[in-house]
Amino acid sequence: MSSAGQGFEHGALRRHLALVGAQLRVSTLAALEYRVGFWTEGVVGLAWSLGGLVPLIVALEHRDDVAGWGPWEIVLLTGFFLIISGVFASAVQPAVSESMAKIRTGTLDYLLLRPVDGLVSCLSAAFEPWSLIEVLTGVVLAVVATIQLELTPSAGQLGVLALVLACGLVSLYALGVLILSASFRALELQNLTFLMETLLDFAHWPISVFRGPLKLVFTFVVPFAVMTSYPAQSLSGALGASEVLGAVVTALALAAIARLAWRRALRGYTSASS
Repeated sequence: MSSAGQGFEHGALRRHLALVGAQLRVSTLAALEYRVGFWTEGVVGLAWSLGGLVPLIVALEHRDDVAGWGPWEIVLLTGFFLIISGVFASAVQPAVSESMAKIRTGTLDYLLLRPVDGLVSCLSAAFEPWSLIEVLTGVVLAVVATIQLELTPSAGQLGVLALVLACGLVSLYALGVLILSASFRALELQNLTFLMETLLDFAHWPISVFRGPLKLVFTFVVPFAVMTSYPAQSLSGALGASEVLGAVVTALALAAIARLAWRRALRGYTSASS
């Protein structure tokens, strides 16, 4: 590759990172103007997410495990659920909702005309930093559960953890892009973000709980298994090579489909200035 081409790519990458960084900074400063609200929103969001644990706790009171997962393994799973849920609540949902509002009013041009990729601009359109409390709590729970289970993951297992967790985040963003793309055609589909939030509660449960079509759906279509169960299993070495390959293929396929859907949706977009 020529030095000019490398310089262009480097410059484009810097613009994208600068945009994302600026949006994060502005959103954080705006949230910190009302610090009581900041912490209140964060704690309420965390309590809401932890509330989904009630069925699991009830189940563990009547049996030693849930589909082969013991109490501390469930805590480990919950840690990764909170990480995914926090990313969705802090970054994916607010950005998608903000972009949908601009589609409805025909002012998406303000995002598309920036000197960066339009999709990156839309996915960084809004940020709710208080939901990062969920992410931090999830990290703490995952570390505590790992210690209680006396797990000593190898470098290879940590590498697999990083890979499947990245696949889970890519899949989460891809689903957000698909929802955003669908809203170009039917604005009433904006409620899909709340449907996605509701569906995310299923990620509280180990993938082994589900059977038949539901297991396939939650592994390959709406891959909650990749987002929560696989990272937890990777720390104990219980994740096989086929599952890791499936996670990578699923994430790449969803990302490719989401990108194609986005490009097709843009071709039919009519702005306020058209």
